[in-house]
Order: sequence, then structure tokens, then C-alpha cells
Amino acid sequence: MKTKLLATATAVLLGLASFSATAAGDDVIGYVPGAEWQIYSWHNWSYEFTDVENNTAVTGSDQSSQKIRNNAANLGFKASIDTGLSTMGQAVKANFQCEQFMQFGGEFGGVGAAWCNRNAKISLSGAFGEIMWGNWLTPYNVVHAGWIDPYWDADFTSHTSLMGTINNFDYTGPGAGPVASARSAGANGFNKRQDSLVQYISPNLSGLTFRIATTTHDLGDEEVANSTGAVSKLDPRLTEFGAAYTRDLANGDNIWVATSYSKHSEWAALDFACSDSDDTGMRLSGKYTHQWGGGGSTGVATMWEEIEYDWDDCVAGGIAAFVTTGAAGATNLGLEKETWLVSINHQFGNGWAVRGMYLDSDEFECSVVNGCTTETDTDASSLSLGVDFTTSGGTMFSLKYAEVDNEANSRYDTGFWAAGDGTLAAGSDVEVWGVGITQAF
Repeated sequence: MKTKLLATATAVLLGLASFSATAAGDDVIGYVPGAEWQIYSWHNWSYEFTDVENNTAVTGSDQSSQKIRNNAANLGFKASIDTGLSTMGQAVKANFQCEQFMQFGGEFGGVGAAWCNRNAKISLSGAFGEIMWGNWLTPYNVVHAGWIDPYWDADFTSHTSLMGTINNFDYTGPGAGPVASARSAGANGFNKRQDSLVQYISPNLSGLTFRIATTTHDLGDEEVANSTGAVSKLDPRLTEFGAAYTRDLANGDNIWVATSYSKHSEWAALDFACSDSDDTGMRLSGKYTHQWGGGGSTGVATMWEEIEYDWDDCVAGGIAAFVTTGAAGATNLGLEKETWLVSINHQFGNGWAVRGMYLDSDEFECSVVNGCTTETDTDASSLSLGVDFTTSGGTMFSLKYAEVDNEANSRYDTGFWAAGDGTLAAGSDVEVWGVGITQAF
């Protein structure tokens, strides 16, 4: 019955679209009967119990809370059509996708209510790969996340708690970018879904795939007054590369390796009113999956990351707002940080699975002459564990736990939707338990 109703509703909508196009005149492009359409949705609900210790930014005491989160729940529409062209014997297709968060409670501060705020694009694809532009996950994180993160980088257990950040709440959300003098920590993290993105995705070349992306972001020749009193003309741009290689072995096991690189040119300079900025990130990762037979498998993964920030002539106060130990009067910043993780995903073959991940983030390399008051106690660690059961219909029920242990001068939070929502003080510790249900439609 549901299938018949959906088919009827779709036919009515497409008929109206066709009628509207015809009525408007022959010069209007409307519904094309040959297009292949798909509607999809993915839900990842959790009921979470959160404890935060030593969070002096709020009350000077510990806080406990309960929250219902939609996490990466989404609804999407996509379509493709044969253009009538071909390359190397394969049809060239035009593709469209519009995907949005389903944050029913307005969890993303209202941003989540916008259409096409997740992966959304227009593209051409064929034997050459795919060329797209729109709003999309950037190569730096996406080539790794689904392999090294036991729960897909989609909830409080995410590796983004310590990776791609220097202990700010800087999951950027949909399409965040630099804004003149906004001092946005979020826009200057490395875990991005970026708007105004132009990206090339290669075909599978005997197990090797790669992506190259850059932004236009509708920015160029932006002007800000820096700390010298001069006006800097800036052209913020994000450029990224990511590549992965996978190989199935004769015994059924699998080896996977990946690397990615990100460069933010004059990105932070616009946000923090500097004369120049060059921020970079590099990641190396690998995973080995052993097949036990009967559907059972064990995957062990690891990843290493180094991120660097290099800012010049910034208006005083910005560096202190961005870095936990940033000096109040500092105008230049030179900071490096390394982080590594190890994760495991064991599938029993009967629907049950156990998963876990440990991350360790080193102290900053940022001395007094480089804009920081100290490097001491800027490190942190994170642990996440989970057990889940997936039914024959694909419904997963889970019990998960995550903790973030900050030293005195660090303020990392849990990944994705942060438990402290950006309000943690340095030295705070976070602990979250969650029960969840996950289902694709």
C-alpha cells in the first residue's frame, strides 16, 4: 500500500511539473521523462546521558544532561539522465542531488532547516569520473571517515573530537566559510562540508581512487584592516586532495590505505583580520580487515594527522579567541599539532558487533614567540566504545559510550554534535552514554 501511494504521489508531482513546463512555453526546460529519480533517507537517533566535569565556563561545577539527537539524519533527492554524449564507450550523465539534515529540534541553530545543506550538487559523470560543483564533504576528511571511524563519523563517538581541530568546537556544519573579522573557530577547522566547492572525483583505477577540490566561496579581493593599520586585500581559498587504495587478498581479507592534504589560503586571515594566513593539514591512514567466515570479520584501522596554522599581522585578541593558550596581545601565530588514532570493528556474523576507537592528541608546538602563552598541558585523549545489533531488515540498535579527557589547557569536546556545544572551559572532561536506533530508507 505504501509503495502504491508513493508511486501515485510521485506521478502526480511529476505530472504537475511537466504541465507547468508546457504551460510556460517551449523555451522552459521542465520534467524529462527519461530522468532516473531516487528519494532516500538515513536516520541515526540517540538518547544521550552527558556528564561534564570542571566546566567553569558555565557554573564552576559539574553538569549532567539528557538529550535526544538526530545526529546525521538526512533526507535526499537525486536524479541522473543520459546526456546523449559518450566518452570511451560510456554514456555521459548529468546528475543532481539535494540532501539536507533532518534536525527536527533545530539542533544546528536553525541552519539545519535549510534545503540542500548536506551533500548537494550538479555534476557530469562518465568514464572520466565525475566533475561536480555544489555543497559537499571535502576530500580531506571524507576519504578516511567511513573506513577508520567505527560509527561512520555520525555521532558523539566521532573521530572529529580530536582530529582536524585545535580544541575548539569547530565542526563547521553545512557550508561554513570565513567572514570578515568574524573570529569563527568553526570556519577554520579541517572537518568540512563546504559550499561553493568544485570537485573532481576519479573513476576506480584498479583499486585507486582520488579527489581534488577547491572553492570559489563567492569571495575574492575581500578587504580587512590588519594589526599594522594597513588594509589587506585577501582571496580566501580552500584546496584539497585525497586518495585511497583498496585491495582484496586471495584469502578474502582486505587492505586499505589513504592519504589527504588540505590547504587554507588566506582563509583565517579574513576571519581574524590578518595580512596573511596559510593553514595546512595532512592525514595518513590504513585498515586491515580479516574475514573469519560465516559473515564474521575484524577490521583494525589507524590514522595520523598533523595540522599547522601560520598567521601574520592579526588584530590583537583574535589569536587568544582561537587558541586556548593564545596570548592576548599576540598578532602572529605559528602552531603545529599531531594526533593519532586506532580503531576496531568486529562483526560476529549474526547481527552483533562491538566497536571501539582511541585517540591521542599531542601538546601544541606553539611557543611564546609564536603566539601562545604555553605549550604545557594542551594535550588530550578520547575513548569510544559500542555494542550493537542489526536486524535482517537493516535496523541497528546500539549502546555507545565516549569520553574526552582534557589536560589543564585543552578543551576538546565529543565529536560531531559536541556534548558541551562549544561551551567547555579548559580542563573540562566529558562523558556520554547513548542508546540509539539507526535505519536507512
